[in-house]
Amino acid sequence: MRYTMNRKELINDIASRTGKMKKDIAIFVDAYESAIMDSLRGGDSVLLHGFMRIEHKTKKEYIGHTFGKKDAKIIPERQYVKIRPGTALTECVK
Repeated sequence: MRYTMNRKELINDIASRTGKMKKDIAIFVDAYESAIMDSLRGGDSVLLHGFMRIEHKTKKEYIGHTFGKKDAKIIPERQYVKIRPGTALTECVK
């Protein structure tokens, strides 16, 4: 059975593990997310050594083709986020 932990459950879990109040953990999680987003907006990467790397990437403009047709279309440059798992994250699912 697959299960997805949502934000509220994450906050509850961290609060129970640390003994801190839920509202303090919620403030921390908000600050954590904001710091990562601000870094990515600035074009930087975030490296959590051994856990994961979050990178701001740019996919260059290219010519796309439709299968079975002879038309070509220019696909514009775009920005995206790439998340690469670290060793610790990869090992926990083996």
